Amino acid sequence: MKKFNKTITPEDIVAVCGGEYHGEQNITLQSVADPEEADSSSVIFWEQEKYLDAVKKSPAVLIFCHPDKANNLPNRNLILHPHPYFAFLRLVDWWIEQDAEKPIPEIHPTAIIDSSATIGDGVYIGPYCIIGKNCQIGNDSIFEAHCFISNDVSIGKNTHLYPNVNIYADTRIGNGVIIHSGTVIGADGFGFILMDGVQNKIPQVGNVVIEDFVEIQANSAVDRGTLSSTFIGQGTKIDNFVQIGHNCRIGKHCILCAQVGLAGSTILGDYVYLAGQVGVAGHLKIGDRAMVGAQSGITNDIPADARYWGSPAMEADRFKRILVSQKHLPEIYRFYLKQKKKEEEET
Repeated sequence: MKKFNKTITPEDIVAVCGGEYHGEQNITLQSVADPEEADSSSVIFWEQEKYLDAVKKSPAVLIFCHPDKANNLPNRNLILHPHPYFAFLRLVDWWIEQDAEKPIPEIHPTAIIDSSATIGDGVYIGPYCIIGKNCQIGNDSIFEAHCFISNDVSIGKNTHLYPNVNIYADTRIGNGVIIHSGTVIGADGFGFILMDGVQNKIPQVGNVVIEDFVEIQANSAVDRGTLSSTFIGQGTKIDNFVQIGHNCRIGKHCILCAQVGLAGSTILGDYVYLAGQVGVAGHLKIGDRAMVGAQSGITNDIPADARYWGSPAMEADRFKRILVSQKHLPEIYRFYLKQKKKEEEET
């Protein structure tokens, strides 16, 4: 459960999320929750049939519900919406923003900012931040404690860096970007060449370009390009502990779940989904809207709209059939041994 300081009414919710309110007047709302944890101030949602009993038993005062399912919840206060879960999430996002204590724009006295840097209006720069030469920081951005911004970095408006984010030189970051703690943007790509028994470092002189509204969660790494840019497209969301190698190009609105690893020069189209621990070999292309299941190993290009799974990755339906077949391997093996013994006896 999340309790907010700001209380709201059903009319506030309709104004933010749309939909139609059916229920009592003058109710006050202060929290969002799962049905089991809700109290008499809570808002919840219901979409899936299997949760109906829990929703009916919940003391929540207001429920997001699809109009076609309203008859299942008689005498309850309902927001009728064609997409209850999405509307609920929109409410939570708005409520957090209304409730948040935004830092007052200031530059903390312990921050170190080079005189050549340009800082926009309404920016908050927290304790012990460092901003290097020729940086450009857009309006209303927030840099929490101990962020390091190297030379020649540009960061757009309303971008939020949580504590201990490190941005290497020449990085370009757009508007409305969120980068969580421990993330490193623009470190050298992992490039070496073996000559005369010695691993020689390949200079990494490219950069990283991150478009608007990207979110990168904690402890992830995006390497700079060798000669050109590592690129992350607008609206892409990257989970914790993700590695993006040098020269990768990621399209718009992709989802990369925890512990995904992209080797250098991987190209992802738009709306690609990579589940947890997917590994992609270098110089491969994954087409628009492709989806890859957890722990898959990708060793070949994947076409647009494909569904792949397994290691090495293959079409998901085929891999599912293989998994089902594996359950019968002990019986198949015993049958094989009997047949082999029978053939030996006959000879």
